[in-house]
Amino acid sequence: MVEQILNTTARGLILILYFWAMLTLEGLQFAYGNQPVLRHLDLQVPDGEIHGILGANGAGKTTLFRLLAGWLAPDAGDIRWNGQPLTKRQIAFLETDPYFYPYLKGVEYLRLIRDDQMAIEQWNQLFGLPLHHLVDEYSTGMQKKLAFIGTLLQQRPVLILDEPFNGVDLAGNEMMMAVLRRQEIRSGAMVIASHILSTLTQTCQRISILSGGQIRQTFTREAFDDLEKQVQADASNQLDHILSTWK
Repeated sequence: MVEQILNTTARGLILILYFWAMLTLEGLQFAYGNQPVLRHLDLQVPDGEIHGILGANGAGKTTLFRLLAGWLAPDAGDIRWNGQPLTKRQIAFLETDPYFYPYLKGVEYLRLIRDDQMAIEQWNQLFGLPLHHLVDEYSTGMQKKLAFIGTLLQQRPVLILDEPFNGVDLAGNEMMMAVLRRQEIRSGAMVIASHILSTLTQTCQRISILSGGQIRQTFTREAFDDLEKQVQADASNQLDHILSTWK
């Protein structure tokens, strides 16, 4: 009986924490000079959710992620975690093209992030990287996997992943998606941008469309089929329009 009460109480506390812990973007605005990029953007990502951002090239995905990472300051609006301003120490950011210092070995790079050899070896069991080789000798996909491990080693509550699957082989992509889905069970909110829709539908609970500097529509997992049909229809309509000008 006592155990049942404790389990029920624990579930209640988890539920409360789930609804309280939230990454909130409210009224976010940013412009490069006179060129607006984000216009009154609103988004909420609860703790435990993997949220996808889908948008055309130039839609502002990378700018949005740099604002989240604290690399840029918004012209207006707020970015908050648990109701407080989001800080750099709460964020782990995987860039599209991660940078590595020259003449650095893979294991040295990871130790700079977190000096925990056991944790490093455990994560690398999933990817099998030659950590004692120079990162300069790695392929593009291997470097992305290394940066991905480094992102996870930071153990931050907010993960921002900008095109994490670019340049990674099929097996690596599948492993990365499996890791992200497993991470979802733990604490933390994740925001992922990818131009490959299938990687988002296989990973995320919700996917938002970024267009015109705003979140135009958000799809739940139950509506992902509708999203895929919409994307296919948009491409087909654009093709029909272009082909019509050829006549």
